[in-house]
Amino acid sequence: MKIYAVYRIGYWNNKLELIGKVVERRKKERNNNAADMLRWAQKIYAASSIDSNLFIVKEDSSEGAIFGGS
Repeated sequence: MKIYAVYRIGYWNNKLELIGKVVERRKKERNNNAADMLRWAQKIYAASSIDSNLFIVKEDSSEGAIFGGS
């Protein structure tokens, strides 16, 4: 089970804020799990595209952020 922290960067103030977490419960690696989790986070934590951008970071690793579209 992998946990991804979901962050938002505010468009107006450029501040980083933790807005939630998404949990991946797949037992096997599939085609692109990280991109799937990013899409899931965007559905759950959707906001106006002008207000912010979302990205996710895998909590238990030192990998870089996975950026999403507006």
